Amino acid sequence: MARRPTQEGTVFQNKQGQWIAMIELPRGPDGKRRRRLRRARTKSEAKAKLDDLRDELRKTGTVADANRTVAEAIETFRSGRPPSPNDDWLLGLVLSGLGGRKTKRLSVADCDAFLAACAEGAFGNRPIGSTHLRRVKQRLTAVLRNEMRLGFVTQNVAEVAKLPASDVEAKEQRALSIDELHRLLEVTDGAIGVLIDLCGRNGLRPAEARALRWQDLRLDSGVLEVSGQMDRVNNRSQVKRATNAARVIAIDLATTDRLKQWHEDRLRLKTESKSPWPEEDFVAVNATGKPIGRETYAIAMRTLCAEVGIKPHVTPYELRHTAISHQAEAGRSSWEIADWAGTSEAMISSRYRHRLHRVSNLRPADHVQ
Repeated sequence: MARRPTQEGTVFQNKQGQWIAMIELPRGPDGKRRRRLRRARTKSEAKAKLDDLRDELRKTGTVADANRTVAEAIETFRSGRPPSPNDDWLLGLVLSGLGGRKTKRLSVADCDAFLAACAEGAFGNRPIGSTHLRRVKQRLTAVLRNEMRLGFVTQNVAEVAKLPASDVEAKEQRALSIDELHRLLEVTDGAIGVLIDLCGRNGLRPAEARALRWQDLRLDSGVLEVSGQMDRVNNRSQVKRATNAARVIAIDLATTDRLKQWHEDRLRLKTESKSPWPEEDFVAVNATGKPIGRETYAIAMRTLCAEVGIKPHVTPYELRHTAISHQAEAGRSSWEIADWAGTSEAMISSRYRHRLHRVSNLRPADHVQ
């Protein structure tokens, strides 16, 4: 006859004749009762499994759920987070490689093998570089950490997993010359021209330029406020990359004139549109009033570079790299550029050190007796 399980556990035989070892855990965060059970063929085997359950509970404060899969863990992890295209891609890789595995039986070796397969492109149809491998590991670690918090696993094997070496080399960023940048601006106008100006001349990140609103501009004063960024699916959020990412920067007459001209063209497009425009007042929008997407911007850059003979083509982010490089070559200090670009001085000093023109005042020290 079945007995009410306590934290000391119990052994009983169910209606199908199976022997069950059961132990009751402390109530979960939601206040619900939690139990763990193990099936056995004989009563003595069930008693041995009950001893294992007690030992695991005494050592870790919980008992892992033997039947819970990584896919279920990912679903639980996602339920408590806002949707993110980046998370969808990273967690999709984990789901493809480990989704059917039991979380309790997941080992460090399993995580090592999964990350190695990711590096070879087994789950994403292309090899993955070291930066994205690290992010995949971070997401897997976060999923298992959440499982520990909920009491489904007792250890996080992903934390000590080894990141494999990747054959994918980081693409070296290319900075356009001033002449190349002017050639691009001469053959384009409208929203894409505004984006190229904001990134290539004023140092905005592509996500910041796409998130710019007319209310962020004070064209009479010649300044703009950077306060938001746009994600892959055109959702705007606050900038959060660096403590000085939110900033107010001065724009010159060329940028101001381009923005004013686009404002007039945009009003005409809105008037001529046969369908109502969205309420969001973004600067860089297409003919239907929707914000310019990440892929649209990248495709436009490839097309324009081919049109003016810039080979290889540059990416939208390399336009920001171009703007920062020109500031460094003009003699601006690393802290001035860092505040202007909304990043850290350490990054400017390390990445653009060869472009920073500095004249050292150091002289040979006097010989000390």
